Amino acid sequence: MASSEGASMAQHTIGLIGAGFMAATHTAAWKQLGFDIVVWSPRSAEAFAAEHGVTAAASLDDLLRDATIVDITSPTPYHAEQIRAAISADLPIVCEKPLARTADVARDLVRSAEAAEIPLFPAHVVRYMEPYATAHATVASGALGRISRAEFTREAATPAGGSWFDDDAASGGILVDFLIHDYDQARWMFGDVQRVEATQNPATVDGVVPQLVEARVTLTHVGGAVTEVTGRWGPADTRFRATFRIEGDAGSIDDDSTAQRDAESAAAHGDAYLAQLGDFADAITDGAPTRVTAIDGLAAVRIAEAAHRSAASGTAVGLI
Repeated sequence: MASSEGASMAQHTIGLIGAGFMAATHTAAWKQLGFDIVVWSPRSAEAFAAEHGVTAAASLDDLLRDATIVDITSPTPYHAEQIRAAISADLPIVCEKPLARTADVARDLVRSAEAAEIPLFPAHVVRYMEPYATAHATVASGALGRISRAEFTREAATPAGGSWFDDDAASGGILVDFLIHDYDQARWMFGDVQRVEATQNPATVDGVVPQLVEARVTLTHVGGAVTEVTGRWGPADTRFRATFRIEGDAGSIDDDSTAQRDAESAAAHGDAYLAQLGDFADAITDGAPTRVTAIDGLAAVRIAEAAHRSAASGTAVGLI
């Protein structure tokens, strides 16, 4: 877990943009780190503030005036304008994944933050989950030898209808919003991706994200390893499950989230967000290196966009 010692040495005010599930998750972690929180959203800031014991801002400008760190947990279509507003206000930024819906927009945001010397941290929380962090360390140590093949799976209930998730142009559906965690893990562990091939069943029609959908993505890495990523959105009663298996010429490792008791899984979930935001706060306060960078966020969006394009076209997409 990332140390929060550096974060505790300086008091920050977190400007939280958004008032949904991810905002609540981030709020719990920021509170554990001892920071004040001011929240803004177009419709529900007051209700969120009352429920979570934080302060509501009357406008985005008010939030940017009061905050020392901006944390963006709003829907993906709003990330770009909110990141740019934070850059203009000269404030460091945490942004939920993905940084943007398209690689071109994500690239522009990363370049703008770099030019302004503003820290921009994409919230790829799976890097801070113990099984994945341990797997990364094991691969990096060479204990598994040369990696030949890996599998990542992720399944959950289909997101509730009637929201921005239904709009493929806004969310990218299962191939972008859901599986981006596994693309990031694959690249983190096995290196850059040079080829992406994906299928989605049923296909997206007329820009409407399908429900009860399965996607399969094959990533070919520059070093020769191949990663198979599978994602499923099931009925409303589908329990979340994530697995991985990594095979090298000297051994293999695997993990299945359902092997843990629910209480342990919930605790690990909270610990991962605490570690992630503590890592970012340390970097903002002390300049410490972080486990994930803006470049990593851009790379994940590039892979996700390539998977989306491959599934739509029925052909493989090259990245390098």
